[in-house]
Amino acid sequence: MGVKYADVIERMRWAGKLKNDSAVARVVGVTPQALSSCKKRGEMPSDLVLKFSNIFSLSLDWLLTGEGAMHKWPKETDGLHGVRAMEASTAGEPGLQGAKGVFGFTVMNTEEIQYVNRLLNILRSEKKEDAAAIRSAIDVFFKSTEESASA
Repeated sequence: MGVKYADVIERMRWAGKLKNDSAVARVVGVTPQALSSCKKRGEMPSDLVLKFSNIFSLSLDWLLTGEGAMHKWPKETDGLHGVRAMEASTAGEPGLQGAKGVFGFTVMNTEEIQYVNRLLNILRSEKKEDAAAIRSAIDVFFKSTEESASA
C-alpha cells in the first residue's frame, strides 16, 4: 500500500486550516504548479512533507497515512500548537494569538506568516535597494514605537 499524495495534501489543508492547495504550496515554499505536479504524479519530495510536519507539529504517520495521533505534542506546549514562529498557522483558533510555541516564539496566524515570508523574500532578494528600504522603514517604525512607549 503506497502513500496517496492527494490525500496527504488534503490532510495538510485540513490540519493547517488552509483554503486551497495554493495555500499549502506557499507554506512549504513551492509554487502551486509544483504542488499540482506532485499531486498528478502521485509523488512528493520528502522534504516538503517533513517541513509541513514540523511547521504544524504533525505526526508524520498521521500526515502520510491518516492513522494514529495527528499531533506530536511536546509536554511544554500544554496542548497548544507546538510550532515555530515564522512557520506556524493558527488561523481561526481564538485564544492562540500570542501563545508561546515549543521554542518560546509567539505563534503566528497564516496571514502573519505570509507577510513575514514576503518581507523575507524582499530582504533576501538581489535588489539591495528594496531590502534597504524595508530595513529603513522597520527601523523608523521601531524607533517611533520606542519613543511612544517611553513618553
